[in-house]
Amino acid sequence: MYFKRDIEQILPEVQQSFQVITLYGSSYVVSEIIKSFYNNGIEPKQFLYYYRDIDKKEVDILLVKDGALYPVVIKKGIAPSKPTKNFNVLEKYKMPIKRGMVIDNTEKIRALNDQAFVFPVSLLGI
Repeated sequence: MYFKRDIEQILPEVQQSFQVITLYGSSYVVSEIIKSFYNNGIEPKQFLYYYRDIDKKEVDILLVKDGALYPVVIKKGIAPSKPTKNFNVLEKYKMPIKRGMVIDNTEKIRALNDQAFVFPVSLLGI
């Protein structure tokens, strides 16, 4: 359950989240996502995977749900170049690849391209 908070209360948390992704990178993001699964009574091992192939192409989080793949990449900074470049390596699984997510230090949720939305790290754990 989420509670309304005024901007003065949220601002320090947002600044802290920006610093956390810079310092700890994807570990923070992955742990927050796993916690959200457990908080909703869902076992994350049934849905969340990590992808890296022999060519070192990787997808930080691969959500598998209802026979489809939802790729997630975690990037430091704002507007990284070509963040969805490795999504196409998932085609070999012959499963639909749905619109994924790029988690970075952006300010708001927005469409990036046909393949992904951008999601602010500051919204994790709030």
